[in-house]
Amino acid sequence: MHKPWAQLAPIAAVVAVCGLSTLTACGGSTAPSAPSFNEARHLDTLAQQAASAGEFDRFRLLQYPVAILARGVSPESVTVSVNGQDQIFEIAAAELVGTTAGKTQTPNDSVFIIVAWQGPDVSQLVYAEMDAQANLLDVALLTDTTANFNLTTQTVAAELSKSSGACPTLRLPSPSNLINAKCTKASVTGAFDLTFVADSTDVEFVLTSQALPGVRLLSTLSNGGQDIIAKLHPRP
Repeated sequence: MHKPWAQLAPIAAVVAVCGLSTLTACGGSTAPSAPSFNEARHLDTLAQQAASAGEFDRFRLLQYPVAILARGVSPESVTVSVNGQDQIFEIAAAELVGTTAGKTQTPNDSVFIIVAWQGPDVSQLVYAEMDAQANLLDVALLTDTTANFNLTTQTVAAELSKSSGACPTLRLPSPSNLINAKCTKASVTGAFDLTFVADSTDVEFVLTSQALPGVRLLSTLSNGGQDIIAKLHPRP
Protein backbone atom coordinates (compact mmCIF):
# COMPACT_ATOMS: atom_id res chain seq x y z
CA MET A 1 0.00 0.00 0.00
CA HIS A 2 3.04 2.25 0.25
CA LYS A 3 3.18 4.58 -2.73
CA PRO A 4 6.59 5.34 -4.25
CA TRP A 5 8.08 8.80 -4.06
CA ALA A 6 10.87 10.65 -5.78
CA GLN A 7 14.24 10.92 -4.07
CA LEU A 8 14.31 13.58 -1.39
CA ALA A 9 16.51 16.65 -1.68
CA PRO A 10 17.13 19.26 1.05
CA ILE A 11 14.88 22.29 1.36
CA ALA A 12 16.52 25.22 -0.36
CA ALA A 13 14.52 28.14 0.94
CA VAL A 14 11.29 29.26 2.51
CA VAL A 15 8.46 28.91 0.01
CA ALA A 16 5.79 31.60 0.06
CA VAL A 17 2.33 30.15 0.39
CA CYS A 18 -0.88 32.01 -0.38
CA GLY A 19 0.39 35.53 0.23
CA LEU A 20 3.26 37.44 1.77
CA SER A 21 2.26 37.60 5.42
CA THR A 22 2.64 34.76 7.91
CA LEU A 23 -1.14 34.53 8.12
CA THR A 24 -3.35 35.14 5.12
CA ALA A 25 -6.99 34.61 4.35
CA CYS A 26 -6.49 32.68 1.07
CA GLY A 27 -10.13 33.34 0.33
CA GLY A 28 -11.13 32.46 3.89
CA SER A 29 -11.13 33.93 7.37
CA THR A 30 -8.86 36.78 8.40
CA ALA A 31 -8.65 35.55 11.99
CA PRO A 32 -5.36 36.83 13.48
CA SER A 33 -4.46 33.60 15.27
CA ALA A 34 -5.57 30.11 16.17
CA PRO A 35 -4.57 27.80 19.04
CA SER A 36 -3.25 25.23 16.57
CA PHE A 37 -0.72 27.53 14.90
CA ASN A 38 2.10 27.04 17.42
CA GLU A 39 1.83 23.27 17.07
CA ALA A 40 1.69 23.63 13.28
CA ARG A 41 4.94 25.61 13.37
CA HIS A 42 6.58 23.01 15.63
CA LEU A 43 5.54 20.05 13.48
CA ASP A 44 6.67 21.92 10.39
CA THR A 45 10.09 22.37 12.00
CA LEU A 46 10.20 18.61 12.60
CA ALA A 47 9.26 18.07 8.95
CA GLN A 48 12.09 20.31 7.79
CA GLN A 49 14.53 18.45 10.03
CA ALA A 50 13.35 15.17 8.53
CA ALA A 51 13.79 16.58 5.03
CA SER A 52 17.34 17.71 5.79
CA ALA A 53 18.13 14.23 7.11
CA GLY A 54 16.69 12.55 4.01
CA GLU A 55 13.84 10.96 5.98
CA PHE A 56 11.19 11.37 3.33
CA ASP A 57 8.54 9.12 4.89
CA ARG A 58 8.66 11.14 8.12
CA PHE A 59 8.56 14.39 6.13
CA ARG A 60 5.60 13.17 4.04
CA LEU A 61 3.55 11.87 6.96
CA LEU A 62 4.08 15.02 9.02
CA GLN A 63 2.62 17.08 6.18
CA TYR A 64 -0.91 15.90 6.97
CA PRO A 65 -1.17 17.13 10.59
CA VAL A 66 0.80 20.25 9.63
CA ALA A 67 -1.65 21.11 6.85
CA ILE A 68 -4.70 20.59 9.08
CA LEU A 69 -3.32 22.57 12.02
CA ALA A 70 -2.12 25.35 9.70
CA ARG A 71 -5.75 25.86 8.66
CA GLY A 72 -6.77 26.75 12.22
CA VAL A 73 -8.02 23.33 13.36
CA SER A 74 -6.89 22.11 16.77
CA PRO A 75 -6.34 18.36 17.18
CA GLU A 76 -8.40 16.33 19.62
CA SER A 77 -6.87 14.22 22.42
CA VAL A 78 -8.41 10.76 22.09
CA THR A 79 -7.93 7.27 23.48
CA VAL A 80 -6.48 4.70 21.09
CA SER A 81 -6.19 1.08 22.16
CA VAL A 82 -2.68 -0.24 21.46
CA ASN A 83 -2.62 -4.02 21.90
CA GLY A 84 -5.49 -3.66 24.34
CA GLN A 85 -3.92 -0.87 26.40
CA ASP A 86 -5.38 2.64 26.25
CA GLN A 87 -3.02 5.36 25.11
CA ILE A 88 -3.64 9.05 24.43
CA PHE A 89 -3.03 10.34 20.91
CA GLU A 90 -3.64 13.66 19.25
CA ILE A 91 -5.80 13.20 16.19
CA ALA A 92 -7.18 15.14 13.23
CA ALA A 93 -8.80 14.33 9.91
CA ALA A 94 -9.19 15.70 6.41
CA GLU A 95 -11.40 15.08 3.41
CA LEU A 96 -9.40 15.65 0.23
CA VAL A 97 -11.81 16.38 -2.59
CA GLY A 98 -10.83 16.21 -6.23
CA THR A 99 -12.45 18.72 -8.57
CA THR A 100 -12.91 18.97 -12.30
CA ALA A 101 -10.60 21.32 -14.16
CA GLY A 102 -11.84 24.47 -15.82
CA LYS A 103 -13.39 27.79 -14.89
CA THR A 104 -16.17 26.16 -12.85
CA GLN A 105 -14.69 23.48 -10.61
CA THR A 106 -17.06 20.72 -9.57
CA PRO A 107 -16.19 18.36 -6.69
CA ASN A 108 -16.03 14.68 -7.62
CA ASP A 109 -14.29 11.79 -5.84
CA SER A 110 -12.80 12.27 -2.41
CA VAL A 111 -10.61 10.44 0.07
CA PHE A 112 -10.31 10.75 3.82
CA ILE A 113 -7.18 11.07 5.91
CA ILE A 114 -7.03 10.16 9.60
CA VAL A 115 -3.76 10.89 11.36
CA ALA A 116 -2.99 10.28 15.06
CA TRP A 117 0.31 11.05 16.78
CA GLN A 118 2.00 10.95 20.17
CA GLY A 119 4.62 13.06 21.89
CA PRO A 120 5.77 16.65 21.34
CA ASP A 121 8.32 15.41 18.81
CA VAL A 122 5.98 12.83 17.24
CA SER A 123 7.57 9.66 18.54
CA GLN A 124 4.74 7.64 16.99
CA LEU A 125 2.22 8.38 14.24
CA VAL A 126 -0.57 6.32 12.68
CA TYR A 127 -1.80 7.40 9.25
CA ALA A 128 -4.65 5.96 7.19
CA GLU A 129 -6.08 7.07 3.86
CA MET A 130 -9.40 5.62 2.72
CA ASP A 131 -12.16 6.23 0.21
CA ALA A 132 -15.82 6.83 0.97
CA GLN A 133 -16.51 3.09 0.57
CA ALA A 134 -14.12 2.29 3.46
CA ASN A 135 -11.41 0.89 1.21
CA LEU A 136 -7.95 1.47 2.66
CA LEU A 137 -5.75 3.21 0.07
CA ASP A 138 -2.57 3.98 2.02
CA VAL A 139 -1.38 3.38 5.57
CA ALA A 140 1.70 3.79 7.72
CA LEU A 141 2.94 3.43 11.27
CA LEU A 142 5.75 5.91 11.91
CA THR A 143 7.99 5.20 14.91
CA ASP A 144 10.50 8.04 15.30
CA THR A 145 12.03 8.08 11.80
CA THR A 146 11.07 4.57 10.67
CA ALA A 147 7.88 4.03 8.66
CA ASN A 148 6.20 0.62 8.83
CA PHE A 149 3.86 -0.36 5.99
CA ASN A 150 3.53 -4.05 6.97
CA LEU A 151 -0.17 -4.22 7.65
CA THR A 152 -1.75 -7.60 8.39
CA THR A 153 -5.38 -6.73 9.13
CA GLN A 154 -7.43 -3.59 8.69
CA THR A 155 -10.85 -2.07 9.17
CA VAL A 156 -11.36 1.63 8.47
CA ALA A 157 -14.29 3.99 8.11
CA ALA A 158 -14.78 7.72 7.60
CA GLU A 159 -17.52 10.06 6.50
CA LEU A 160 -18.07 13.79 6.48
CA SER A 161 -20.37 14.86 9.33
CA LYS A 162 -20.45 18.56 8.58
CA SER A 163 -18.44 21.24 6.83
CA SER A 164 -18.80 24.99 7.23
CA GLY A 165 -16.74 28.03 8.01
CA ALA A 166 -13.71 29.51 6.30
CA CYS A 167 -10.19 28.50 7.28
CA PRO A 168 -7.38 30.91 8.19
CA THR A 169 -4.09 29.99 6.59
CA LEU A 170 -0.69 29.99 8.26
CA ARG A 171 2.30 30.28 5.95
CA LEU A 172 4.99 27.71 6.74
CA PRO A 173 8.44 26.91 5.36
CA SER A 174 7.66 23.37 4.16
CA PRO A 175 6.27 23.44 0.60
CA SER A 176 2.84 21.80 0.68
CA ASN A 177 0.05 22.64 -1.73
CA LEU A 178 -2.33 21.10 0.78
CA ILE A 179 -2.16 24.50 2.48
CA ASN A 180 -3.08 26.20 -0.81
CA ALA A 181 -6.24 24.16 -1.36
CA LYS A 182 -9.65 25.75 -0.91
CA CYS A 183 -10.68 24.92 2.65
CA THR A 184 -13.66 24.71 4.96
CA LYS A 185 -13.55 23.50 8.54
CA ALA A 186 -15.10 20.08 8.98
CA SER A 187 -16.04 17.30 11.33
CA VAL A 188 -15.28 13.77 10.17
CA THR A 189 -16.68 10.66 11.81
CA GLY A 190 -13.91 8.09 11.66
CA ALA A 191 -12.58 4.84 13.07
CA PHE A 192 -9.81 2.34 12.43
CA ASP A 193 -8.58 -1.06 13.52
CA LEU A 194 -5.08 -1.55 12.11
CA THR A 195 -2.59 -4.32 12.90
CA PHE A 196 1.04 -3.89 11.87
CA VAL A 197 3.89 -6.41 12.05
CA ALA A 198 6.72 -4.77 13.99
CA ASP A 199 9.86 -6.72 14.94
CA SER A 200 8.07 -10.01 14.26
CA THR A 201 5.21 -9.10 16.59
CA ASP A 202 1.76 -7.73 15.86
CA VAL A 203 0.80 -4.25 17.09
CA GLU A 204 -2.89 -3.39 16.88
CA PHE A 205 -4.23 0.18 16.96
CA VAL A 206 -7.97 0.64 17.52
CA LEU A 207 -9.84 3.93 17.35
CA THR A 208 -13.56 3.62 18.07
CA SER A 209 -15.95 5.55 15.82
CA GLN A 210 -16.17 9.19 16.87
CA ALA A 211 -16.25 12.76 15.59
CA LEU A 212 -12.81 14.09 14.65
CA PRO A 213 -11.84 17.72 14.02
CA GLY A 214 -10.64 18.41 10.53
CA VAL A 215 -10.83 20.22 7.24
CA ARG A 216 -12.35 19.71 3.80
CA LEU A 217 -9.83 20.58 1.09
CA LEU A 218 -10.69 21.00 -2.59
CA SER A 219 -8.05 20.56 -5.26
CA THR A 220 -7.88 19.73 -8.96
CA LEU A 221 -5.04 17.31 -8.17
CA SER A 222 -5.59 13.67 -7.32
CA ASN A 223 -3.75 10.58 -6.00
CA GLY A 224 -5.26 10.86 -2.55
CA GLY A 225 -3.78 14.30 -2.08
CA GLN A 226 -0.26 12.93 -2.06
CA ASP A 227 0.71 14.66 -5.27
CA ILE A 228 -0.23 18.03 -3.74
CA ILE A 229 2.50 17.57 -1.17
CA ALA A 230 5.06 19.42 -3.27
CA LYS A 231 8.29 17.68 -4.09
CA LEU A 232 11.34 19.37 -2.62
CA HIS A 233 13.75 21.02 -5.03
CA PRO A 234 17.54 20.60 -5.06
CA ARG A 235 19.67 23.35 -3.61
CA PRO A 236 20.92 25.57 -6.46
